Amino acid sequence: MRRALFAVFLSSFITPFITSGLSVALPIIASDFSVGSAEAMAIFVLLNLAVAMWVLPFGRLADMWGPHVVFRAGLGVTGVGFLLAALSPTIGFFYASLLVAGVGLAAVFGSNNALIFRLVPPEKRAEAVGLNSMSVYLGLVVGPVLGGVVAQLSWRLILAIGVALAALPYVMVRKSPRPAGGGRFDVLGSALLAASTALVVVGVYAGSPSLAIPGLLLLAAAVLVEWRSPSPVLDVRLFRNYVFTASLAAALLNYLATSALQPSLSLLFQKAFAMPPHYAGLLLSAQAAAMALFSPIAGRAGNRLPLAALAAAGSAILAATLFAYSAAPSPATAPLALFLLGAGFALFIVPNTTIILSAAPPERRGTASALIAEARVVGMALSNAAAGQIMKNVPNITAGASSVLAFLAYVSLATLALSLVQAGSRPRKR
Repeated sequence: MRRALFAVFLSSFITPFITSGLSVALPIIASDFSVGSAEAMAIFVLLNLAVAMWVLPFGRLADMWGPHVVFRAGLGVTGVGFLLAALSPTIGFFYASLLVAGVGLAAVFGSNNALIFRLVPPEKRAEAVGLNSMSVYLGLVVGPVLGGVVAQLSWRLILAIGVALAALPYVMVRKSPRPAGGGRFDVLGSALLAASTALVVVGVYAGSPSLAIPGLLLLAAAVLVEWRSPSPVLDVRLFRNYVFTASLAAALLNYLATSALQPSLSLLFQKAFAMPPHYAGLLLSAQAAAMALFSPIAGRAGNRLPLAALAAAGSAILAATLFAYSAAPSPATAPLALFLLGAGFALFIVPNTTIILSAAPPERRGTASALIAEARVVGMALSNAAAGQIMKNVPNITAGASSVLAFLAYVSLATLALSLVQAGSRPRKR
């Protein structure tokens, strides 16, 4: 069990490590392919798009075949995608390779949390989720540092490390309990969900209602098809469970409230506070470091304390810190603010993830795992789109960043409200 759990934790390290490492190497990548910064930054949109499109179908396959099967297949595809990306001769080939890697990551995200719940007894699940979250944030801490060093030799080596990181957990996960579910795979539902998600995500990123609105209409059609399907990819009956629905909505709001923090604060630190890039980057890493530190603490606390109350405490810390710092942004208080934001995020996300997975029936935990990943991608897209619109309409950097932080604080209040409503209204565990 420990071997398989370590494999899951290592798989969670991959994406933040690769994306944060490549973000440091973006100028070199743009130069190598003779493209602009915007074209180079499109790699992150492509990875998120692939995950958003395919994570729900892979979550369903994890329920049908067993999470270990989908997990290993995803790691294999991810490794191949990173290898092709490392060997890319053109920017187009690079894009296509990262789309392949993104499909593999969708399979990993659609199965990893379900695999944790298969491997770990109920009384230890919150702690395991905390350790898994810690792996994500360690990737965010290590990625920029190691990526910056490796990029001096070649940015392609970052992707080569990604191949090795995908191969190791692939060989470590060999056995697993038999699948909890079965049934027929809904091809039509998968296609509709993938197409609608693509339109919505691209529409949000591009600020294009002409894409997002048809995407929402197609999504409504997909939900209708899934409601009538005897073996749906997205079992909409899951949303009859108030605990599941409210916790998933809280997760979406939490990502909406936090994803625009890093780019907004980066602009504030460098443009308004005149910080050099390396110092701003070091300062911003305090948030990820706090997340890595508090995730296992939140996991252990979740084994003993009511999960909803713990999540409410985390969202309260987030909201209070965002309101305070948006009112008086200062370089002197930035380290403390970032540390508190990281702590609040970890104290919310670990118990809330445990609640979502515990509220789903065992035969639908792959779907639940996929919906958590979907909430993350959509929340990130909405957060960055909203921040971009606010900054566009407030030309002053300091005022614009403060307005973004205030907006995020109000979203955090909505997250807190959901957590408070749930606290004490349900059993602590399932």
